[in-house]
Amino acid sequence: MIPQTASLIAAVQAAPADTDRLLRAACAALREQPPAPVAPDAAALRAGLARIADTGLDAVLQRLVDDAPQGSATDALAALLRPAELAWDEAQQIDWAVRHWEACRAAGQLDEALAADFGEYWRRLEWSALRQHLAQLAGLPEGHAEERRLLAYVAGTASRYIAFAPLKRAMELRHPALFELGFSLR
Repeated sequence: MIPQTASLIAAVQAAPADTDRLLRAACAALREQPPAPVAPDAAALRAGLARIADTGLDAVLQRLVDDAPQGSATDALAALLRPAELAWDEAQQIDWAVRHWEACRAAGQLDEALAADFGEYWRRLEWSALRQHLAQLAGLPEGHAEERRLLAYVAGTASRYIAFAPLKRAMELRHPALFELGFSLR
């Protein structure tokens, strides 16, 4: 977890009515001091995937590692928008992400591919969040209070990208309630 995330969570829990202002301030802080990219931890990803299925997810692991070999420009924002402790509506997450993307683009902080296309930025953000959620799942005991929210985040992302079809199928087998009844991140 990046330091801004822990501070943001504490501040939002203390003053939920100030969430928008707090998140915008956290995004501004990220732009002022972007954290150095960190390569994904393949062992943590493997352990997180093992919480979902014993086998059959090697291609998903490889895709997640290959997507961000030196870390992603979206890792820090993903941690702010999708922490294990809190959840916001996706429309609100997209609003904050668009504002952050526009400001980063204007400041010249994004590579050409990310600056040209918010859709690509959002995809990378979701994949960054997926990596973080799998790593967090790896460290949680079964039945932990944050486990269901993390699984719901994983299910949502796995449902949106063809690259994660094996992960979605494994989740449907292991956690069918997330798919049969729909799911909420709250």
